[in-house]
Amino acid sequence: MVSHMSGQVSWKNVLKLSGAYVAYLIGSGFATGQEVLQFFVSYGVNGIYGAVISAVLFCSLGAILMMNGHALQLKRPGRVFRYYCGEYLGRAVEYFTMVFIFSIVVIMISGSGAITQEFFQMPAMWGVLGMGLLAMVTVLGGLRRMVDIIGAIGPAIVVFTVAVGMVTFFRDFTGTADVVVTAAAEAVQPADSWWQAGVLFFCYNMLAGTVFFTELGARANSRKEAGIAGFTGGLCLMITVFGMLCGMLANFNEVIALQVPNLYLGAKISPLVAMTFSVIILLGIYSTTAPMYWLIKNEFMKYVPEKWEVALTVALGAVFMTGGSLPFGALVSLIYPFVGYVGIFMVGVIFVRTLLKKNTVPEAASSVTD
Repeated sequence: MVSHMSGQVSWKNVLKLSGAYVAYLIGSGFATGQEVLQFFVSYGVNGIYGAVISAVLFCSLGAILMMNGHALQLKRPGRVFRYYCGEYLGRAVEYFTMVFIFSIVVIMISGSGAITQEFFQMPAMWGVLGMGLLAMVTVLGGLRRMVDIIGAIGPAIVVFTVAVGMVTFFRDFTGTADVVVTAAAEAVQPADSWWQAGVLFFCYNMLAGTVFFTELGARANSRKEAGIAGFTGGLCLMITVFGMLCGMLANFNEVIALQVPNLYLGAKISPLVAMTFSVIILLGIYSTTAPMYWLIKNEFMKYVPEKWEVALTVALGAVFMTGGSLPFGALVSLIYPFVGYVGIFMVGVIFVRTLLKKNTVPEAASSVTD
């Protein structure tokens, strides 16, 4: 039973909730470094300012979403979009988010292929098939405790990425004069300016995380605890980004054209670090792929007979693996910026809805909990 005492804060629960916040957003694009490369590193030193914008947004809106999640206590967190946007527009955003999650699974599987090719020097298709089949078997066998699976691997990725990034930064960085934005860097920039990229990075992540963060907030002991966890989760996530950003800026010309820049940084320290990092990244991809695969399958099961569940799961797996054969970097640069623009609208609605408070939270909750 969730306590609604306004001031009750369990720091153990804050740690658990903020850890889940970070872990949920770590997938192949993040863990490999490809997202940080495109949205921040490609702008050179200005990428640091873009990351600061993202950090402010993650901390503030993360806290808002989790505090509202605690107050709403939704039985079906997916309906939170109807609370913010109204019945019809909210339903449209809810469906769009499911399509985005579908595309994330494709990107996860493609990222496995990129790691297999760049680090293990094997055909990318082996990684695509391996991750796709492993996720398919997991979903066929049933999936439980999704948050726990993701959260168990996420902290290890955070520690490794920050450590590797900062070690390479302090060892290799010789000054900002060496960081010159070239045509190769401009080719992967997702937006015209560094500040737009910082906003987009936050918005597409938050669109995918709105439902999950609402559910996390409902698990908090109080509204205050939910807000602290949301703020802390956003801060820890962006500390990870800054660690990667610093390491890549110190090796700007070397990483700008790579699919998996984090493995390059790890290999510069030692082959053992790179090998360990590659395994951790693959585990992180799996821990995100399988739950999202399972979520998509369950959405489709609302429209097909139960006897088709196995066939549907296999068919979805075939689609995911086919899409995963596309170039990893190209998928990230195509899908994430587009979704980011939709996310900008959603973020604006959340801020306005929270500030205006046209309805009290209990009244609003009653319209979306049925």
